[in-house]
Amino acid sequence: MPDSPLKDFPVVVSFPLHWGEMDAFGHANNTRTFTWFETARIHYFARIGLTGPSGAGDERTNRDGVGPILKATNAEYLRPILFPTRLVAGCRATRIGTSSFTLEHAVAGEDDGVLYTRGSCVIVTLRYATHEKVPVPAELRAAIEALEGRSFSS
Repeated sequence: MPDSPLKDFPVVVSFPLHWGEMDAFGHANNTRTFTWFETARIHYFARIGLTGPSGAGDERTNRDGVGPILKATNAEYLRPILFPTRLVAGCRATRIGTSSFTLEHAVAGEDDGVLYTRGSCVIVTLRYATHEKVPVPAELRAAIEALEGRSFSS
């Protein structure tokens, strides 16, 4: 996908638009966007070792009980998505802070490269046993930087 708007996203997931994802206005329902963002985000988490592929069991947190929790998310709808089409959802990091990091999301047409939706989210690193936010672990920061192929300043 050299000309794709997602060419700089290290994690890209492909899927079809399902008929049941359409709304009464004849385009993809806006709520589906957040599911697509989530799917790309979970794949991103697996790539950085933040959660296993299943997202279940002890794989949800590191050995210190620290894992991700969604603090905020948003979407900007650029064009309606019409059936039938194949889509790709991408995820990449844009910032690593002290106790959180920001991910950028985008959804585009797999065949035509049309950018349909973009957005972002803030992920907080949380110690689940006490529900307190904690600093982004050094190994997590290193994994994000390795996947992205660049370093981030705090």
